[in-house]
Amino acid sequence: MQKPATWLTALSLIWGEAEGEIVLMGSAAVFMKVHRTRSLEVSAPLANFGYRVLLPDTVTETTAIARQLDVLLVQARRKAQIIAWHNGADDLHVLQQIHRAEGEPRYPGVTAVADAWKDRTSRDPSTARCVDTSHDLGPAGLISDTARDHDLVSVQQFAGTHQQDRAQEACEALAGKRSAGVSHEALACSVLSSALSTALLGGKHARRLHWEDGLRVEDVLRQVAWEAAPSLLGGVPAGTRS
Repeated sequence: MQKPATWLTALSLIWGEAEGEIVLMGSAAVFMKVHRTRSLEVSAPLANFGYRVLLPDTVTETTAIARQLDVLLVQARRKAQIIAWHNGADDLHVLQQIHRAEGEPRYPGVTAVADAWKDRTSRDPSTARCVDTSHDLGPAGLISDTARDHDLVSVQQFAGTHQQDRAQEACEALAGKRSAGVSHEALACSVLSSALSTALLGGKHARRLHWEDGLRVEDVLRQVAWEAAPSLLGGVPAGTRS
């Protein structure tokens, strides 16, 4: 009898602030199949993974994005064997601060994963193992810093502080209803590249994934997920693809 697949789920958030309120500017989840007992080599030509990207059209959609992300976390906690997040405690704290309507219950997935994140050395066998790629793998810092130390080449336009700077600029444009200042493809590429990097690094920490020196995250995205941002990843000029 064939054994069930072993899955790693990695998550990433980008956000900004408008009038003192947190605005989620993007969330991504990457779903990657890993082997139960050994490490698999990753290369761009042979890469394969599923993904989900959530983006706002207005600054009022933060709660809706948080609810959708919460569903993904509930599913990941029960169906994935590994949940990877970079500086997960920070993102989970942000999600817990998002305004909820009076009487609306807490997000169950966010709450459960946040509790599990406090002690990643122990877990219920029926739930996923949690890996923080900043603190468990290290070195601690931005995702591009950790990636560089593990021979993973980040998408340069979103490396370092560029990712947060661009998210805040897009947030301010969205709040000011300046649609020309918001590139949804750039936001998608930014948050998805972080989620993919986190998946790879989480798989390395769990000894389930490895790669040759200098694996380019952009090459992997172009191979698997170019439809998330065609003008950036697929060589298609913005606005020309039907």
